[in-house]
Amino acid sequence: MKCEKASEITAYLQGEGSEEERAMLRRHFEQCEACARELSQFERAFGALGKIETIDPSPDFQNRVQQAFLKAHPQFNKAKPRFRLLPALIVAAGFLIALGGLILLVRIQSDSDERLANVAPPLIKDPEVELGNLPKSELPAKIDAKAWGEALVLDRRLVDSLAFEGNSAAQKWLASRQEPDGSWKGGNANETLEQTALAVLALGPSEAYALATRKGVAFLRSRQRDSGAIGGGSPESHAIATLALLETAIRTKDAAAIRAAEKGVALIAQQNQDGPWGRGAVAAWHYHVLRLSVAAGDRALTPALVHGHEVMAALEQPGPADGCALFWTTPVPDRAKSVPSLLERSPIPGTEPANYSKNDLWLAYFGTLLLRPGGGDSWTKWWSPLQAKLQKTQQADGSWPEGFMAGKGQVYCTALSTIILEVPQRLPALPE
Repeated sequence: MKCEKASEITAYLQGEGSEEERAMLRRHFEQCEACARELSQFERAFGALGKIETIDPSPDFQNRVQQAFLKAHPQFNKAKPRFRLLPALIVAAGFLIALGGLILLVRIQSDSDERLANVAPPLIKDPEVELGNLPKSELPAKIDAKAWGEALVLDRRLVDSLAFEGNSAAQKWLASRQEPDGSWKGGNANETLEQTALAVLALGPSEAYALATRKGVAFLRSRQRDSGAIGGGSPESHAIATLALLETAIRTKDAAAIRAAEKGVALIAQQNQDGPWGRGAVAAWHYHVLRLSVAAGDRALTPALVHGHEVMAALEQPGPADGCALFWTTPVPDRAKSVPSLLERSPIPGTEPANYSKNDLWLAYFGTLLLRPGGGDSWTKWWSPLQAKLQKTQQADGSWPEGFMAGKGQVYCTALSTIILEVPQRLPALPE
C-alpha cells in the first residue's frame, strides 16, 4: 500500500521546504519501508538521468529542421511561416522525452525489485546522527602491551571460529521468511534491522543459504548513512547490524561488506572512546564488535577496550550483560563476579506457553557468551539445561514460537535461539 507521504519525495529530492520540514520528512522516510523503497528508486532514476550526456546543437540546426519540415510539408511553403514556436516545441519535446525516461527507469526498477529482489543501496546524504548521551570520563590508563599481545593470539580463534555449521532446520525456516528486499521485517525500522542482522548471523557461512545472506547484507548496507550509522541511530540496532557485516566481511572478504563494516566499527569506536556507548546488552554488543575487529587485525581499537574495561569494572551492581561487556574488554577474562548471579536462575523457566513471558533470551545469549570460554562446572550447569530447553521448544518446522520471548515475533525468537545454540562454535573455549 502506497504511503501518502510518497507524493512529497520529488520535492524532498529537489531541496524544497524548510530544514525542519525536511528533517521531519527524512525521519518518516527512514521509518516507512514503502517510502524508503520509493525514495531509493527515484534517487537511482535521477542519478541515471544526471549521467546522460548532452550536446549543444550546431548554429544552423534550427534552419535545417525548418527546411526538413517544409520539404515534408510543402503546403506550408507558400505562407513562409517564421516558426516562432519551433524552438519552444523542441524544448518541450526534449522535456517530455526526459520525463518519459524517468518514468520508464522508475517503472523498470520497480518491476526489477519485485521480480529479482535486487537491492541497490540508496545514496543517503543525511547529517550526522546525534549519538551518545553518556557522561564523558578520563583517558585510558597505560595499556599492558604484553597482556594484550597474548590476548591477540587467543582472539585469533574468534576469527577462525566463524566457519561454523548451524542448525539446518532453523536456517531453512529463516531463509523461507526473507522479504524480497533482503530484509526480515519487524514491527518497526529498528526491529527490522535487528531481525535482519540476527538472521544473517544465524545463517552464517552456510553455502546453502549464501544468496539469502548476501541479500540480507545488501539490505543492511542500504540502510547505512554517510556517518556510518546503520538505521536511525539506535546503538543496539547499529551494533548488531555491524557485527553481522563484520563477520561477513571477515568470512567472505567481500569489498562492499568490508567498507560497510569499517564504517560501522569506526562509529562504535568513536562513540566508545570516552566511555561505553550504553549499558548492559548494548555495551556487550559494542565491545564484542571491537574485540572481533582487534582479532581481525585492527589493534588501534585496543585503547577503547582498555578504557571500557575501566568504566565497566567501576560500575555498582553490574548485571549479567554488564559482566559480558567486561569480559570483552579485558585480556584475561574474569567472570567470577557474574557467575553466581547467572546460576541463580534459568533464563528459560520452562518450555510451556504459559511460561514464555518469563523467558529472557538476551540473558540466555549473553550468559552463554560469558560462561563458554571458561568451561568447567559453571558452564556445564548453565549449558546443559539451557540447550535441552531450546531444543525441546524448537518446532517441527525448525522455528521457535512467537512470543517465546515477551514482545518478540517468531523470526526474532528463531534467529536469536539459533545463535544461542551456535555460541559453542562461535566462541571457542579458552585453554587452561
